Amino acid sequence: MTLRRIALALIPLFLSFGVYAGDAEDIQQLLKSKQLPQALNRADKSLAKSPKEPSIRFLRGIILTEMGRTEEGIKAFTQLSADNPQLPEPYNNLAVLYAQQNQLDKARAALLMAIQTNPAYATAHENLGDLYARLASQAYDKALQLEGSNPVVQTKLKMVGSLFGNPVAMNTNSKASPPAKVAQISPTTKPTVPPTAAPTPVATPAPKPVATPSPTVKPSAVPTPAPTPKPDTRDGEKQQIIAAVDGWAEAWSTQNVNGYLAAYGNNFKTPNGQKFSDWGKERRSRISSPKSIEVKISNVKVEINADGTAKAHFRQSYKASHLSSSTGKTLILEKSGSRWLIREERTGS
Repeated sequence: MTLRRIALALIPLFLSFGVYAGDAEDIQQLLKSKQLPQALNRADKSLAKSPKEPSIRFLRGIILTEMGRTEEGIKAFTQLSADNPQLPEPYNNLAVLYAQQNQLDKARAALLMAIQTNPAYATAHENLGDLYARLASQAYDKALQLEGSNPVVQTKLKMVGSLFGNPVAMNTNSKASPPAKVAQISPTTKPTVPPTAAPTPVATPAPKPVATPSPTVKPSAVPTPAPTPKPDTRDGEKQQIIAAVDGWAEAWSTQNVNGYLAAYGNNFKTPNGQKFSDWGKERRSRISSPKSIEVKISNVKVEINADGTAKAHFRQSYKASHLSSSTGKTLILEKSGSRWLIREERTGS
């Protein structure tokens, strides 16, 4: 997972911001030529005129990262995603930085937010696959520490290690097998049968025909093949819904109020019939007040209803500086464009 590829891929995005396109182009040139202090200075001057300009803020986050100022880069991308929750790229770059710090849970949540924002964002999907492979590697490594003689776990760990281009060393006394290779399956071809000499026919007398009664032929029952089960086309939608719920919980945990509120639709059924704006102000105050918040969800079950809405039921554990609770929760979501947004939430088992 790299930041460099994302920066280059977003050039069209930067050029689309009109009046600030010139600044963005100049900063990119300085960034490409590794003139990082000059690029940062140019970005700061541009942001002094327009502090909220997303293209310049994005570039500034990349510059900070290239300079090795990772914590400042994380802060820059966090603030950018909070102010622009519709952009998937800042979430992806946050995930890269978190992964570099081995904060894999945060990296996973950020990638899920990127995918929830844009389900067609291929880079985020690829990075999520890499992240899951790394998590698998850690799990297999732990399994080997507990049971080092298990050859199945050894093979799995080597296979995961091969994805990153380096065989994984294992502390075992057993003889290590060579690194696993991915088999390439070629199309099945029929073997060519070599011709053989045809046997010389032997003349035999033709038998005399014998009159026999014609048997009555009964039609045989042709077995009807069992229908092939169709794949559940809703599986992809369910994964998007789970990603939306994970992103909502992560925004709540990190006290990213803008990202949290962006998870709700405009027709959200607020408690006590409040206006959404009033409810949003109240939630902003409650989420911002505690020193820290931790929200964890588990046992997520998703159902897609006939009317196009979806129901996600899960266990929610909430911990803040002043309160700790665990309860069942249900979110009713509906699709708006490419995103699944919360329309209603219910508490209770």
